Amino acid sequence: MRSFGRRKRASIDENFKEYVMQEIGKSGVEVLDEEGVESIAVDSIEGFADLMGKRVASLALRDKRTLRANQKMDYGFNRRLERRYRRAFQAYIVATSCAREAGESAAAIPADDLTDPQAATRTALMGLHAKSCRVAGEVYALLVNGFPEGALARCRTLHEMAVVAGALADSVGDSENEDLAIRFLEHEVVDLRSSARRYQEDHAILGMEPLEQEFIDQVEDRFNAVMAKYGREFKGDYGWAKKYCPDANLAGLEKKVQMGHMRGYYKWANNEVHAGSRSLLLNVSEFRGQRMLRAGKTNVGLTDPASMALNSLFVVTVMLLAEGIPESVNLTGLVTMKALNEMCAQASEMFLRVDREIMEDEENILRSMNLGN
Repeated sequence: MRSFGRRKRASIDENFKEYVMQEIGKSGVEVLDEEGVESIAVDSIEGFADLMGKRVASLALRDKRTLRANQKMDYGFNRRLERRYRRAFQAYIVATSCAREAGESAAAIPADDLTDPQAATRTALMGLHAKSCRVAGEVYALLVNGFPEGALARCRTLHEMAVVAGALADSVGDSENEDLAIRFLEHEVVDLRSSARRYQEDHAILGMEPLEQEFIDQVEDRFNAVMAKYGREFKGDYGWAKKYCPDANLAGLEKKVQMGHMRGYYKWANNEVHAGSRSLLLNVSEFRGQRMLRAGKTNVGLTDPASMALNSLFVVTVMLLAEGIPESVNLTGLVTMKALNEMCAQASEMFLRVDREIMEDEENILRSMNLGN
């Protein structure tokens, strides 16, 4: 590793010795033995480390040569990645753009004379679809920069939104659960109250101002109102879905809306969100005979997050188009859904094809290395 500057500078050890001698001089005590010097040195370590930390940080931030070298490496990797996956990336952009445009078209359809449950369903599905489009864009940003594991973490969020959208759409026309979307939207105050109470506990430690009591009182009033309306079970994370799905958790909803087959992928994606030991093992790769901890970018493993993201976005889009507005599905909507499904499938296939090409290239390299030995 090269030094930050061009001129020869004193080493940390030399600076440390000088710093110790300065402290000795400031103390006004004549020290003749090594134990005395060591004692003062120990007392000086914290101050010295703080001083040197600031100096090294300043040098590093001013070192343009190292910055340019790292930027050049990063730019080169991204260019090669884009060249490899160009068609797949383009297909991903087209598919997600079409999904977004479908949502915009649905939002433009007049929604007059809707019942309260219908209006709530429309509002919830529109919100879920807009957020799904945004998160799908975040997945793309991570993929195009060589971070498929980070993209997988965002796919976890997309899957949850697809499951919730499926539940809301499934409740349409169900007399027992037609208010599911209303419950879903009103559950917001449960999360708000929990966050507000936590903030009030921690604001002093964080050095922040407390929330105004008037706001806290308003939140409590809203919370008490939904508790009185729906009962104490509404307080749970998925309390809004308790009547619709007695096993009110994500796994229960997955089964209810026939998405349980995606559970394994969801649990896999969890490892890129949480800090469990399993996540550490999944962050190990074998590269040309060596086991490596991934600390940066990679050009493989893009297929699964791309496919998961597109699949979830497709599900949310279909739920919106099919149930977001009562009796609004027409031939155009059906063709849109079929076309989007085909685009997502083709995009996933393109990612898979590139992944296989890279693996074949690596196998050829390994064979040539073995022949060379």
